[in-house]
Order: sequence, then structure tokens, then C-alpha cells
Amino acid sequence: MKSVVHLVLIAFAVMLTSCKVEPPEFEEIVIDDAAPDHVWMKAIGDINNDGRDDLLVGGWQSGGLVAYLAPDWKRHGIVDTVRVSTDGEVYDMNNDGVSDIVAVVQRAIVWFEGPDWKIHRIDSVTAHDVEVDDFDGDGALEVVARNQGAFGSQGGHTLFIYDRDETGSWKKFTREIPDGEGLKKADINGDGKMDLVVNAHWYENTGDLSAWVEHSFSDTWTWPNTHIDVADINGDGRADILHSPAELVKNVYRVSWFEAPSDPKTIWKEHVIADSVEAVVHSIGAADFDEDGRMDVVVAEMQQGADPDEVIIYYNRGDNRWDKQVVSTGGCHSMQILDADGDGDLDFFGANFAENKVRMWINKKRHSEP
Repeated sequence: MKSVVHLVLIAFAVMLTSCKVEPPEFEEIVIDDAAPDHVWMKAIGDINNDGRDDLLVGGWQSGGLVAYLAPDWKRHGIVDTVRVSTDGEVYDMNNDGVSDIVAVVQRAIVWFEGPDWKIHRIDSVTAHDVEVDDFDGDGALEVVARNQGAFGSQGGHTLFIYDRDETGSWKKFTREIPDGEGLKKADINGDGKMDLVVNAHWYENTGDLSAWVEHSFSDTWTWPNTHIDVADINGDGRADILHSPAELVKNVYRVSWFEAPSDPKTIWKEHVIADSVEAVVHSIGAADFDEDGRMDVVVAEMQQGADPDEVIIYYNRGDNRWDKQVVSTGGCHSMQILDADGDGDLDFFGANFAENKVRMWINKKRHSEP
């Protein structure tokens, strides 16, 4: 009987091995090696309303705001008169059927009105992260922003919430939060309203822009400066949270995901994806790159960290088992995930924040299938 059981176990192990999904290859493509100087902002969105996501980058030192239009990534200048900071979103802000761009620029949050890209000031504050949604359910879009704690002159301890009235003016609400960096919108409690996630906390959307309810989801994560994503990592239908340590050089922390419990208002279990990483991982995103039904995680180290500056995909093998694939050793900052070549699998693009080279990584999975 023991030998039969042994043979069954061996057969089962062989079957699992044979069913293992091999990671796809990625082709690195340089979209522009003379992009705006110090490419801080990276975003995606359909700015010419042709049904395909375009790439947007903004230069902090010079070069302004630039789009690369799908599918051939032809460069299209939007504005060259502003210094563009670290975040932006593409939305139809005035409901005219044309895409607009909300962006963080030097000492201000603005939106550029398409198609002529007239600039509108939302507020004169310094910010690092921005999110856009109809948070209060009134049919109009609101803007939420946060500065960073590590370098920001105003600190990262305040959420700025902006509601626009029928005259086009913006009313500001504020919410004090733990100091730090990182902001992500997501429906954490499944009530259909977009909540907000910061470092180790989430803020419940009550429908009242002046009344966000704070919940701490971790008592183990203490690093304040994070890059954040939200995705169902374990396939249980709940929104899990991912954190990476975005700042500071020569410090060491970890990359983790936090498992959503049935009651998201309680403490979530932390699962470590990668331990003892330098705190320069200013990119984290979840997507099923190998199309095995599980969400994988892509991260990247910025160039000021110790070499090599790795761009890494951690393939989710279930039960918190991860296979590491180094896609590049050139590093990156604030990468964005999209289906760049329209073949149905997921690619990503980005640039290091102190460079002027925009790169894309093309997933070759569909290309290699028979």
C-alpha cells in the first residue's frame, strides 16, 4: 500500500510540474531617448479618443508634458511651459466627451482641458500623489491629493479633497493622516464607493467628502513612504493591498501584500513577497502577466539605489509562493501597466525619475503561443 501511495504522490508532483506556467519573455523597447528631462510623471489614458491607451510623461526639469500616441507612439506635445511633478490621471473632467489630464505640477494641482490643453488651476499646493473619481456619487469628478513626507516641504500628513461646483470653482476639504507617501483609490469594503489607501491605513468613503473614516489595516507595516496597489492576490474576491518602500536610499525594508479579512475594518495579515530590499522601490503593480489566473506583482528600483537597479516580476504560484524574474537591471520609477501592443496580454512602461529615456516592456507571451 505504501508503494502505491508513493507512486500516486510522485505522479501528482509530476503533473503539477508539467502544469506549471512558464514566465513570458519581455522585450525592452526605448520609446524616446530624448524625453522631457527628469521624467517624474508617468500616466496612461486615451487622450485622442481612439479607444487605445496613450502614454503620458512629464518632465520636472524641462520638456513639459508629452504624450506618445498608440499604436506607433508618435510624440505629441501637450504643454512645455510647466514643470510636471510625480503623478497624473486621464479623465473627462468637464463631461464634454473629450479626455482631460489632471496633474501635479510645481506648487500646484491642475487639469489640462483637451483637446487644446488649456490649463486650469485646482489649488496652489505641493503634492506628490493624485487620484480622481466621483467619490461622493453626485455625477461629477472630484480630485484627491497628498504630498510626501520624506522630502515635501508641506509633509505628507494631509489628504486634500477637491469638489468642483457648477461655476467651476473648487472647494477644498482636508483630512489629517499619518505622515508619509503613497495614495491609491479602491473599493475596500465592497459598498460601491471608492475608498482611499495610504501607508498602513485606509479611509472609508461615507459619501460625505468631509467625513472619511480611518481604519488601520496593519500593525506590522511601519515604513511611511510607500508605493501602493490594490488587487485580489489570493483569488477570494476581496481587494488586497500591496506596499513597497518607495523612499529612502540606503535603507532596507520589504515588499508585502496584506490579505483582506471578511471584515476589512480589522487588522489584515501581512505576507512578505520580498524581504531586505533597499527602500527605493517606487513602483508596484499587480497584473496576471503569465495568464495563469493569479495576480502577479511587478516592482522596480530607482536608479539612485545600489546596483543593479532591478525591474522584477514576482509570479504568484499560490500560498504566498513567488517566482522571481528580473526583466531589466536599468531600474524604473512609477511604472504603468497596459496592453501596449493590443495583443491581449499585459505590458508596462516607465522611466527613471532622473533620466529622459522612456522605455516599454512588451510581454511576448501571446507572440510565442502556437
